[in-house]
Amino acid sequence: MRVRYWRLNFDDLANGEYPVENVNHWEIKCLQGEYEHFGIFWYKYGTPFDKEPVNGICFYYNDIPLDKVEDIANFLKSKYGGKVAYIQTRVFLQGSKEFADKQSITNLAEELSSKYNAPIEITIEFEKIEKDTQDQVITLPQNKGLPIVGPD
Repeated sequence: MRVRYWRLNFDDLANGEYPVENVNHWEIKCLQGEYEHFGIFWYKYGTPFDKEPVNGICFYYNDIPLDKVEDIANFLKSKYGGKVAYIQTRVFLQGSKEFADKQSITNLAEELSSKYNAPIEITIEFEKIEKDTQDQVITLPQNKGLPIVGPD
């Protein structure tokens, strides 16, 4: 089964435990205004770029000035490397360092919140989780977990 935990904050993630090998996707959404926001994300199996998946971290943006987009891209590249590629409102850091552990995600979320003066929301999706053992292997807030219908 797949399950997504959403609207997590720093404490939720720092105080929780989960199997890193079952993380399928994570996202850090940074709110800049009513409609202005950006989100850094990672998919275990790569993010579609045209028709081919690109491995590494990525981000999207909505109503963010281009100089800030470039600043975010440069900030992420300096931390995680990768080749920067732009397509519409998404930026890919192809070949960048990949991670799914809570400490790395929390550290990045705290840095983004501080650097861009942004409240954040964290989402983590897991795959191949047994329904019977979900509460034992994932200790994130149960009220923030949503099962995802469909194949694992």
